[in-house]
Amino acid sequence: MEEQQASTSRLLEGFQYERLLNEDARTRTAAILGRYVDAPPDERAVILVEKTHFSPSFYRALGATVSSQHDTARAPLSAIRSLGSNDVYNWMLGWMSSSPASAAGVKRSAEGEEKAADVDGDADAHVKLTLIRPASEAHIKKYSEQQKVMITETPEVYEQVVRPWIESQPVGRIQWVYNILDKKKEADTILYEDADAKNGFIVVPDLKWDQKTLTSLYLIAIVHDRSLRSLRSLTKAHVPLLRAIQQAARKVAGEKYGLPTADKGKLRCFFHYQPTYYHLHVHIVSSDYQSPPGAIVGQAHLLDDVIDLLEMGVDFTKRTLTYSLGEQTELYTVLCERLKL
Repeated sequence: MEEQQASTSRLLEGFQYERLLNEDARTRTAAILGRYVDAPPDERAVILVEKTHFSPSFYRALGATVSSQHDTARAPLSAIRSLGSNDVYNWMLGWMSSSPASAAGVKRSAEGEEKAADVDGDADAHVKLTLIRPASEAHIKKYSEQQKVMITETPEVYEQVVRPWIESQPVGRIQWVYNILDKKKEADTILYEDADAKNGFIVVPDLKWDQKTLTSLYLIAIVHDRSLRSLRSLTKAHVPLLRAIQQAARKVAGEKYGLPTADKGKLRCFFHYQPTYYHLHVHIVSSDYQSPPGAIVGQAHLLDDVIDLLEMGVDFTKRTLTYSLGEQTELYTVLCERLKL
């Protein structure tokens, strides 16, 4: 464990801040661009920083005496614990240097050097970090502040522009998804699986969720069929698959996390179009989640509505879909070039 924690702490060692890509005071998140001193000149990294939510131990400790002693000369984070890694992504929890909890997560060697030690899993982490290294230009644009534009995608635009662009995407962009499906990474996070190659899927926690706060419960169902890329790929034949995902979502939320799913209205399940990555997946969140990322008009399509439309015989390749797209995204650039937007 000590060796693992020391290795985790080195994930941030040598990172040099370059500029702020974006920040949101409401969601307490920021995206930072930087470089590593020992990396090739053209390699960059993105770090996503998120303030963690309060835990029950925080509430219970509110009446305790607060120490005013702190050492501003120390590094901002004195302890880091890994949540896992997959392809270019690394996920961590961090403890601030001035906190008593972080002090328990740091020990000193005989030479006085600070080393990360085992951090109590129940201690309140201050931040959640996502390190993307190396970060592609697509990563940097994705997390940069940018203007949004509403796009009306007709069936013709889909067939002539969007579909060829989706199919041209290099497999490496979704290798991390295949790693999960093949159980090369994050196998211990799989909460449910139907292993059928055509009609099966897995359910895993979304790494945006702390796996503690039920009101912000966030799961992802990822299908095994690699030919299904997006909402447009679905036909009436996929209705049994989608209903199975609904049932599995309620089962996992109820049995694993104690969400009262006897009431079918306790979960909100939806697709994104356009999605962040082009392998079909369903977002599963608590209906009490006030502002889940992406659950907005112009991006989210409720699973119940999609099932109903498919049962009515609607062909999603023949529908006109309107969605919001960032001006720095690759797809927006392609649409501008082809459609002279």
